[in-house]
Amino acid sequence: MADTTNTPNPEPAFNDPALQQVAAWATEQAQRDAARARLIADINRRQISEREAGHKTPGWYAATTHTSLAHANTVVTTSIRLVHEFPALLEALEHARITWQHAEAFVRAANPRIAHLLAELTPELVDLAQVATFRRWTRELRGIANQLDQDGGYNPNNDPAANRLYIGTLDDGTTEIRATLHGELALIVKSVLTAHTDHLRRRYQTDHDTTNGDIDIPDTAQLAAEALPDLLDTRTTADNTDRPVIEPEVVVLYNPDTDTATDTDGNSLDPTAIRWVLAAGFIRLFEITEDRDVLRMGKLNRYANTHQRKALLVRDGGCIFPGCTRHANRCDAHHVDHHTPDPNDPSGPTDIENLGLLCRHHHRITHRPGWLMERWTDPNSPTAILFRWRTPTGRTIYSQRHGVTWIPKAA
Repeated sequence: MADTTNTPNPEPAFNDPALQQVAAWATEQAQRDAARARLIADINRRQISEREAGHKTPGWYAATTHTSLAHANTVVTTSIRLVHEFPALLEALEHARITWQHAEAFVRAANPRIAHLLAELTPELVDLAQVATFRRWTRELRGIANQLDQDGGYNPNNDPAANRLYIGTLDDGTTEIRATLHGELALIVKSVLTAHTDHLRRRYQTDHDTTNGDIDIPDTAQLAAEALPDLLDTRTTADNTDRPVIEPEVVVLYNPDTDTATDTDGNSLDPTAIRWVLAAGFIRLFEITEDRDVLRMGKLNRYANTHQRKALLVRDGGCIFPGCTRHANRCDAHHVDHHTPDPNDPSGPTDIENLGLLCRHHHRITHRPGWLMERWTDPNSPTAILFRWRTPTGRTIYSQRHGVTWIPKAA
């Protein structure tokens, strides 16, 4: 297995000095974090904070940096384990190929049963960090750790007591609801609440159009807050023609090679959850290719239909602009070739090959003067549906899938 941690992460080719400076500071911060880890491990080994300040290392660090003891414990534990158990990861941090956040997540995942196995995968995980968003990287890390630790550890999906919900009143009289859900309960709440939130959004959109904008469309957080009591009131059944039955759907991704199933966020689903999804009739099955390319529709429809949007969710995962973490339900289905209503014009069909998920911000960016978004073909995966942008400054930006930027080997 090749060691790639010594290869420095190339500086982004930014033209603006402010962008250049912040990027340089990020590199310097990673290097300082690595140096701090080595010093903290040495301080702890020699127990000098107890002799000079009367504190164990975490207590001394918390008092010196004016941070919480919980934060100090995390910094000290991560530092010690980087030095003694994961030197290759520490070296990657020194070369700014990962950040301190990556190091903390890695150490949390590396329990004693799998630490030595996870350490062997350091080069691959460091390489992934170069092209994946942090959220996608941690999801992959969690999945790898779960695979390595199948015979041990704690699986909350098998423990009904792990599902918790708290309702309390804050000092200002506000009601606070907090919940931690797993397995089928998580799928039930997420799918039903998301479906009704979308229903309320459509209702607000109708009111907004009818009143010529006098009624605003709330953001997703407010809509979800309104959807919850609305669901409790109607119990998701149609009691009149104005309150339709909510029809939630769950997309489950099944890998026949590994016989595993996940939801669209990458969370593993155990057989109990899968049985619930099938029994409830919430799942819609469709075939996906190895590159996640699914479905197609002719040009007569201007907007992607429900099944196409689900296909885009499976293929793209969210906004395809590299580094963006917007989920698919916060994205538009963008026509890469501009759509025209003329049926004789072959450009801009509402086909999967011509659609890509973009959040509103990056959708607007794509339509700015001087920006060009286009399809491109990777010779190594010629059937994959991929995109790239040409910026006004001449840079080429490649699209991502599920938080991982698809960069050609020759690029």
